[in-house]
Amino acid sequence: MHRRTVLLLAALLCACGGMSKHAAGTTLVEPDRLPPSEYEDAASLYSEACDRGSVRGCAYLGYMYDNGRGVLQDIPKAVALNRRACEQDEPFACLYLGYLYQIGRGVSQSTFRSSELFTRSCEGGNLEGCLHLGIMYKSGAGVAYDPGRAVNLFRRGCEGGEALACASLGYMYENGEGVEPDEQRAAELFQSACVQGNRIGCDAAAELELAED
Repeated sequence: MHRRTVLLLAALLCACGGMSKHAAGTTLVEPDRLPPSEYEDAASLYSEACDRGSVRGCAYLGYMYDNGRGVLQDIPKAVALNRRACEQDEPFACLYLGYLYQIGRGVSQSTFRSSELFTRSCEGGNLEGCLHLGIMYKSGAGVAYDPGRAVNLFRRGCEGGEALACASLGYMYENGEGVEPDEQRAAELFQSACVQGNRIGCDAAAELELAED
């Protein structure tokens, strides 16, 4: 597996606590944006929303149970809540459940199942679902290797403001995977990711600049 593919996969897994950046809707505050002092109150709000029938509330509550934020950690409950919400087409829930299948937490590890869930999340409008799915197609993990499809998924995420998708697309242009090699375009994409605060994009932009000197 290409070293940069490994870096992208590692970035996604390390960011598991922050998967709600692009969750649709604004009724509930996204859990990764909360300071620790608000965890308990937020968990209560998510629980109330879930009880009222909000699938997003259930998904966010599942996140809290998985990470032990504002509640005692309960991974089986986290899985059940996200499965329930995903079955009702909540994109964040499908994303998070896909992540749990990817790492095998609370469920039997299955990259195939995670690819199905990331697809469902992406089709539901969650850009991080598109990003995760793109990396799977780039690496051939759980799906057939398809760099062209990876490019399309990264482009969709990047155009929607997902910084790591811009960096990922930059790598595709730099290496000529699924597209014609284009270092200038790669540099633009790395810079775009960097401006959005993505460290991988900043590092890649600096490496490419050094290579050109």
